[in-house]
Amino acid sequence: MTTWTITSATRLLAFGIACMLIGTPAVGTAQPASERQQPAGRTDRGVFTFAADVGAPALPGSTAYDPDHRAYMLRASGSNMWGARDEFHAVWRPLRGDFVLRTHARFTSDGEPHRKLGWIVRTSLDEDAAYADAVVSGNGMTSLQYRRTAGEQTELIELPARSPEVIQLERRGRTFIMSVGRAGEPFSHTQVLDLDLGDAVYVGLFLCAHDAGAIATATFDAVSINVASSPGSAPERLE
Repeated sequence: MTTWTITSATRLLAFGIACMLIGTPAVGTAQPASERQQPAGRTDRGVFTFAADVGAPALPGSTAYDPDHRAYMLRASGSNMWGARDEFHAVWRPLRGDFVLRTHARFTSDGEPHRKLGWIVRTSLDEDAAYADAVVSGNGMTSLQYRRTAGEQTELIELPARSPEVIQLERRGRTFIMSVGRAGEPFSHTQVLDLDLGDAVYVGLFLCAHDAGAIATATFDAVSINVASSPGSAPERLE
């Protein structure tokens, strides 16, 4: 483990439209509950394009955006993000190539100890899509989760860090690197190798209540997406 110090989804058509807005081809199949999709503010006021529930949670989620603080306030239900299918709410955009995703995140409600928030990179908005995510749970557990192919069981790598303030997820080709930490303390990170999600993916912030009958809330601020300038080039780290 390496450390370093912190210095501070309606259907396929909807995705195709979103992709045209930013010049990215559509990929994958949009999730059936995409009629819950909502605009996530103008694209010039945030780094994302749409907000949507994935996996048809019993209670609909929502996203609010504060441009002054680059902050996103998410509300979400969802039974879980695990096994072979997921239920959660996300604010997202299509993206290609390599990138570094970073945010400060925190839960703003109590609830199930295994409620989850973080970054997600997904091949589609289907409930069983392949993905990688950088997760912090309500009990403080921190993990890199991934599903290699659609419908497979989720796998997990747990980090020793507890309740971090900063969550970063980086893609370098087929390698996904999760880094977390608290202000003034070292980052810790882990990675999963040879995870093929394709070049064009859905990238976003997510929240899951881990309770089908409850709503969880969370805030993400200082949100940034740093994209590699050309294929194969490594993005600069955000400081």
